[in-house]
Amino acid sequence: MHFRFKTFHKLVKQQRSKHDTNTDILYIGNKAFEGEKILSAWQTHFETLGTPNFDENIFDLERLELAKLQNKIIPELDIQNKEITKATPTEIESAIRKLNTGKASDENGIVSEHYIHAIDVITDEITDIINQIFEELDVPQSLKNGILTPVLKKKKDKTIPGNYRGIVVTSIFSKIFETIIKDRLEPELFPSQNTLQRGFTEGASSLFTAFIVSETTMLYKFLKIVLELLTLDAEKAFDTVTHEIMLNKMFHDGIRGDMWVLLKNIYTNMTLQVKWGDQTTQHVNIQQGIRQGAKLSTLLYKRYNNTILNSITGSHLGAKIGTICVASPTCADDIALLGEPQDIQAMLNIIEFHTKRDMVKINPEKSEVLCTSKGKNYQQKAYTLGEKQINRVDKLKHLGITRNVKSKVNTDERLKTGRQTIYALLGSGLHARTGMCPLVLCKIWKTYVVPRYLYGLEVQICTKADIYELEKLQRKIFRQFLSLPERTASSALYILLGAEPVETILDRNMLSLFLTISRLDNAIEKKILQWELEIGKDFTESFINRIDKILNKYSLPNPKEILENPPSKYKWKNMLKKAINIYWSNIWKEECLIKTTIKYLTIQENPTENPHNIWKAARNNQNDIRKAEFKSRLITGTYMLQTTKAKFSKNQISGICELCTRAEEDIKHFLLDCESLESVRLKQMNKLLSLTELKGGR
Repeated sequence: MHFRFKTFHKLVKQQRSKHDTNTDILYIGNKAFEGEKILSAWQTHFETLGTPNFDENIFDLERLELAKLQNKIIPELDIQNKEITKATPTEIESAIRKLNTGKASDENGIVSEHYIHAIDVITDEITDIINQIFEELDVPQSLKNGILTPVLKKKKDKTIPGNYRGIVVTSIFSKIFETIIKDRLEPELFPSQNTLQRGFTEGASSLFTAFIVSETTMLYKFLKIVLELLTLDAEKAFDTVTHEIMLNKMFHDGIRGDMWVLLKNIYTNMTLQVKWGDQTTQHVNIQQGIRQGAKLSTLLYKRYNNTILNSITGSHLGAKIGTICVASPTCADDIALLGEPQDIQAMLNIIEFHTKRDMVKINPEKSEVLCTSKGKNYQQKAYTLGEKQINRVDKLKHLGITRNVKSKVNTDERLKTGRQTIYALLGSGLHARTGMCPLVLCKIWKTYVVPRYLYGLEVQICTKADIYELEKLQRKIFRQFLSLPERTASSALYILLGAEPVETILDRNMLSLFLTISRLDNAIEKKILQWELEIGKDFTESFINRIDKILNKYSLPNPKEILENPPSKYKWKNMLKKAINIYWSNIWKEECLIKTTIKYLTIQENPTENPHNIWKAARNNQNDIRKAEFKSRLITGTYMLQTTKAKFSKNQISGICELCTRAEEDIKHFLLDCESLESVRLKQMNKLLSLTELKGGR
């Protein structure tokens, strides 16, 4: 079956994005803006957001004044006589190839594809332009402009401008220019990045932060020690970064000479235009903040809050796994605090001190605290940030994963998410009779639903009951795809579709995370795994012990071997694929021998990724789909033959064939023996013989 997946995913994406976020009215304070005035409301909002707040009652301005003073002196220092190395055509070509395709055009109507397809022609010219900027340190104004589109945050009131996230589209040339700078700065800055910052870090992801939280929680539960998890909400984190303080931090982080001056010039006289519908505002001056969407922004933000993380780590407060400090696992601006009650308030005081100096706001009302391990003598404590108390909750969502007091998986929420996602994509047409092949439906399920409803489970402990409920939903959906009844054997669904059970998807996700961590030699997550390996089997719920069981289940090398000598991605992929297929092939073969309904169901080679020939041969039209559906019912023993009716009615209905009335109507009789169907059978057999006749008359 030929299928254009790129076009298919594009159409699905368009369908999913069809939701109205526009509003006819905006409120700034008590003032309402309607109709044509909405554009001026956006301009006012982002002008205010881009203007620093110098209120001494909120911030400690001493750090800002010191930064301004130092920044004036820095260009005159001898250590500043450090020129920027010229860019090479190879460097420019690499930056162009890193451009994301399929994105919106910039203010000049240019898209990434224009540069990518003209790469051989324009590389030398771009190299010369960028080298001229490096030499003169004069950044063109066109590279400082951007088009900002307000994007409504999930489940927020669309009449309040503060509920929107400003996503900036910069010029494509600016992306290439900033990529060159970023690729040069990252190797220089990465060694001093706090090890607990996992956001915007190569090889890491938000799951690494969630992994640290989960392992710490499980260890403290095992040791019966009280552990508090406190999540902090940074208010407009990217939009309120103070340029003077940011540049000063970059200097103290080792960025000197012309590169520092270039960064300063990039963030001088920066402007944005707000796009709303098909209209744009006039240019808005941005005196603070880093543009969400610009290439340099992620790197600069990590450096901005690095001071806070280093202060917490250096204080020796908070949770530890062995001697490993895990007090503040962070993903970009999402900071979590882990520690015993006596440490949490002290860490909050450190954060308050630095955020005031860095002119960053933490919203205490949106920050939450949860006791994830009550230990032996738990006494609930109240924590404050400034003068406001942090909300204590029974469950909270951190990085997309719901945490609760009992550390249980939120199965009901996940099942609801799975159902809502698939029904939103496909409506009520969740069966083959719509003319859409079940293999296509299964692809939609695996691509869009499975990642959502199973997200983050690799770092949580799933009980057998949890997996059963998650599996039950998948089986129900697969039965609907195939138009098969409830009594169809579960194994038959997977064999027909060439799909993996939820159990294996979770195993695969855990192993994928384990292999990713294993390849990062100096990562804090790998140190945690090595510590767990040394502890041994006593800490049964540790990630390494759960991985050991999975590896043993599929007859793969043990965790120690993999940690010490991780296989390449290609080798591991093939090894795991083979192991999973052997495991399920053996289980399903046994089931086919035991269950009479599927004794005629042939198991394909590599059954978890290779659909049955019944559906592989079916084209994407209603006629072929109905034929395949009929065959599926026959081969899974769910087609209502007379013997089946007799069995279900306890022989009140006769099992004799109603067509020929000569014998019991079982599958053999129906396909091979019934005389009343002989003419139909011969017609098909003759057609088959003509197609399979060998040359030479034999």
